Amino acid sequence: MAKAPLFPTSEPSLSSRMARQALRLAAGLGLPVEALCREAGLRQEDLEDPELRIPYALLDGMLERMEALSGDANLGLHIARVDLVDLDDPATFVILTSATLRDAMERGCRYQRVWGDGERFRMEDTPAGVRMRFTPVGTWRPAHRHLTEAALVQFATGVRFFTGVDVRPLRVRFAHAAPADTSEHQALFGCPLEFGAPASDIEFSPEDAQRPFVHADALLNTMFERQAQRVLERLPQVSTTAERVREAVRHALAGGDFSFAAVARMLRLPSRTLQRRLAEEGQTYAGIVEALRRELSEAYLRRRMSISEVSFLLGYAEPAAFHRAFKRWWGTSPESFRRERLQPPS
Repeated sequence: MAKAPLFPTSEPSLSSRMARQALRLAAGLGLPVEALCREAGLRQEDLEDPELRIPYALLDGMLERMEALSGDANLGLHIARVDLVDLDDPATFVILTSATLRDAMERGCRYQRVWGDGERFRMEDTPAGVRMRFTPVGTWRPAHRHLTEAALVQFATGVRFFTGVDVRPLRVRFAHAAPADTSEHQALFGCPLEFGAPASDIEFSPEDAQRPFVHADALLNTMFERQAQRVLERLPQVSTTAERVREAVRHALAGGDFSFAAVARMLRLPSRTLQRRLAEEGQTYAGIVEALRRELSEAYLRRRMSISEVSFLLGYAEPAAFHRAFKRWWGTSPESFRRERLQPPS
């Protein structure tokens, strides 16, 4: 018999992995771990369940309580350095066995719901290269600074481990204000830092984005992707606005009306309300459509569909517009992408 969930399944949640990392740090800081769990409505043994998901607000409260008790102003940086290997997490192994950093970033976005509901991670091409943007779920609160810093540190250190090279980002930006002392941030990232930025993200050069991963393995990657997909299929439906918009756009792309006004009508929300809710989740309608089209473009090309068919399915009025968008996403034409990256291994 399946275990009943500890928390409401309709509320956006995330894997308990970050809570386990936080409590391991709490123990090292001499904090009352059992009391922290009790205040959150958890038992320590609950967190050993690899399938446990907890509400975002629970983790936020735990982190804020830890900072108050410890006085650790860089809690997020220190949580990120807690060594915790989760052998039950197929999404991490999808990343580990990806071919390149860019491939890993794209797959990380695709399977991010294994780690947590909502589109917290978004890959974006920039004039200087490619970046991964991180946006905490919900209205901003003090814990979000620590979650953001933990996510970006884990990303930076993960890139060095996965490539076997001391890769340094072009820059790292944080939406929150700078702390009094940023020396630890400088040492960890080793690149220019910007605080009070429009968004929180980490950016890499095109050359670094194409760096091969030392554990790249196409066969294992396919196997782990299937496992990650099965995990996604078992997860309960969630009600984040961004995911509802994404699903509505997916259904309307091919030949339908997927304008912002049309999607608002589909979701039975006033346009202003929809725009406000997306902003609260750190999302934009244009960004959701762009990310979905990019993801689907690869999936459709893998099915050996014609370029004109892919263009139609992605909602483009003409193939030329699709070609321009595809080159912006992938740095090459759809034909070259299919020829160079989707050919069967020799």
